[in-house]
Amino acid sequence: MGIGWCDTAIRRQHGGTLMAIVAVNVLVWLVAVADIKMLGGSLVQALALPSAPQALLVRPWALVSYMVLQTDFFHLLFNMLWLVCFGRLLAMARGEGALVWTYVGGGVAGAVVYVAVGCLFPSLAGGSLIGSSAAVLSVAVAAAFAVPDLELPLWLFGTVKVKWIVLVMCVLFCAGFNGPATAVSAHIGGAAYAAAVALWRKLSTRKARSGAGDSAELDRLLDKVKRSGYDSLSRRDKERLFNLSHRVRR
Repeated sequence: MGIGWCDTAIRRQHGGTLMAIVAVNVLVWLVAVADIKMLGGSLVQALALPSAPQALLVRPWALVSYMVLQTDFFHLLFNMLWLVCFGRLLAMARGEGALVWTYVGGGVAGAVVYVAVGCLFPSLAGGSLIGSSAAVLSVAVAAAFAVPDLELPLWLFGTVKVKWIVLVMCVLFCAGFNGPATAVSAHIGGAAYAAAVALWRKLSTRKARSGAGDSAELDRLLDKVKRSGYDSLSRRDKERLFNLSHRVRR
């Protein structure tokens, strides 16, 4: 998939925080490459996420440090391309704060799932995890929930809605095509985190709207009682007034 779908309208806003995240990833990659060449990768090992919980207790910072650590240039490149495109969409729709918390929250959720799977299935444990894929996938899923029907131009495919692009991305990431099989659990964790937050947000918004509607209806019924008396209400309105007066808190 090409990068033509980051159009001009997306590029011109909300770049500061996003570029800071990209810069951190690039800087850590440079340090990691130098560390591998000069020190044999000791710093990389310290920043990588271990699959064993006991090792994680020794270096708990790995829950966060692993998500900005890449040692392969193309791993870094493609993760950052995905992040730039979907990060800008999410920042425009939800704000830069949402971008940061989705990136970090998705990365941590991916780490927790990765370690949990290692505990439940010891045969899959061993080694360590690096890369921002779980965090990036979390940002992409959040963007898909925020602007699902926004159409982006895709090289060779024409315009495609964000939700379909992210669906294909999830299949690729969570089927193991974007890394070793042990990393799939982290990808799933990152995607699940973003989906859960988006669904919770949607339910909260719906509940708030429902509450506002109930409050407005209660005000209308109370107005009617004030003007014409309680007996002017129909049987249905009396039942509704009774129910709303117990449901709506003043």
